[in-house]
Amino acid sequence: MTTFADINGLTVHYQLENTHLAGIPLVFVNSLGSDFRIWDGVINLLERPVLRYDKRGHGLSDAPTGPYSITDFAIDLLGLLDQLKLEQVVLIGVSVGGQIALEFAARFPTRLAGVVFCDTGMKIGTTELWNARIETVYDQGLEQMSESVMQRWFGKEFRDNHAPLVRGFQNMLERTSALGYVATCTALRDSDLHSAAQVIRQSNLKTLVVCGKDDQSTPISLSQELAQALETRLELIEDAGHLPCIQQPMYMANAIKGFLELIA
Repeated sequence: MTTFADINGLTVHYQLENTHLAGIPLVFVNSLGSDFRIWDGVINLLERPVLRYDKRGHGLSDAPTGPYSITDFAIDLLGLLDQLKLEQVVLIGVSVGGQIALEFAARFPTRLAGVVFCDTGMKIGTTELWNARIETVYDQGLEQMSESVMQRWFGKEFRDNHAPLVRGFQNMLERTSALGYVATCTALRDSDLHSAAQVIRQSNLKTLVVCGKDDQSTPISLSQELAQALETRLELIEDAGHLPCIQQPMYMANAIKGFLELIA
């Protein structure tokens, strides 16, 4: 059921599904410029309770004045889990959602049975890159950069063969709150989660790193570095860019299923 929660004065849009099914709930955290619909193709293949939500600045959730920090996002998630009385979950985050998962796992490891980090890194991009992106959005809007984002999200063949789907997700990006997008860019610009990864490794929390083999936004090298820091396995997904949850949902679901078998 789709509904809304007040989390410390922030309205958060979420959807809690399959609550009649057994198993530790799966919680999905989205990428920059997306909402929880990016996981549609994946959750339909998983027979587990599922929580999806729009992080602050995205979808139907509030977009408070920034800047935001990765810690802000992690505290939002904690509040949502507390309100829904979800004591322990498996967290699955892509891109900035993966960084939120890193921060959350380092701060609140007892709330997690495991984490899947997808197409993310301990440090994503440079200060110069994020400042340029912020300036572009301020000056020209998200529409000006949405085409180049689609090229990083999806490979050319996929864009050519699935033009309506790609255009739909381009619409999703363009309709994201510019305020929320920019404030999230500042969180990415200012985050460095190398120490968080060390804490997670020492906690012995079960983890998996997944990356689309053709990812141009968070290239394989970042996932390799993260997997090495966590001393965990890296699983590459063929014919997938930055969002394998959209481009290869079956392979993404299978990676999650395999991981769940290890923590059951």
